Amino acid sequence: MSQDTPRPQINMSKIVVGGGIAGTIFAAGSMAILFIGIPALWYIFPAAIVLGLGVALTLHFMRHRTTGASWILAAPKK
Repeated sequence: MSQDTPRPQINMSKIVVGGGIAGTIFAAGSMAILFIGIPALWYIFPAAIVLGLGVALTLHFMRHRTTGASWILAAPKK
């Protein structure tokens, strides 16, 4: 096979998926395919969901603790 022949495979970066319901269906379908195809994910996925929810709740309540203040701190001046 010569070097100039393109490989016959799907390039995920070329698939156009917008936001909204079509993007949600595409993301959920991709996750389902990976989840079903890799059994090791069956044990990691629930832990990732719990950890992600914990981080989201922590960030939510830390941000609203100081209402109106910037939650991204500036670098200290030297």
